[in-house]
Amino acid sequence: MADVAVDSEIYRLTAEQFHVLIESGSFDEKSRVELIDGVLLEMSPRTAEHENVIAWLNERLFELVDRGRYQVRVGASLSLGDSEPEPDVFVIDRDVERPYHPATAALVVEVAVSSRTRDLKVKPRLYAGAGVPVYWVIDVERERAFQHSDPIGDEYRLVEVVTELTAPHLGLTLSVADVLASAR
Repeated sequence: MADVAVDSEIYRLTAEQFHVLIESGSFDEKSRVELIDGVLLEMSPRTAEHENVIAWLNERLFELVDRGRYQVRVGASLSLGDSEPEPDVFVIDRDVERPYHPATAALVVEVAVSSRTRDLKVKPRLYAGAGVPVYWVIDVERERAFQHSDPIGDEYRLVEVVTELTAPHLGLTLSVADVLASAR
């Protein structure tokens, strides 16, 4: 079969078009896609390490955040213009507008097993632009964590490899060693 040269633009979807596709059953139950800048992207497959870290973070955040004020979400989407990323874990204010598809979060966490490039290069711009004050990326394979904080426009002013993950506005501090140990 010959390669086909593509010389046309990629068709970009709006968030509304994406919702119509989902609601019409265009994706089967095993499809894992997210909308990033109007483009449908396949999400990385879930691994045991990935799921273990998400479960541990969910339990810890549920224990530590003020549940009267905040809600911990797993497997849900944020609605950021023509992007609908599905962070691994995020925390929203209970009073947020549109709680089903919130437009911002108090904290976003991505667990990078095979999604490192997207989590470190593409998603920070989306989350900073949405005013997410703290964004954590847990790099399981390389046994490290990145903390993005102090968003200005669509960038984080501070990006660090850390040994402790913090979200001062939520009163959170987690040891990266403990987070990574949960992968096993």
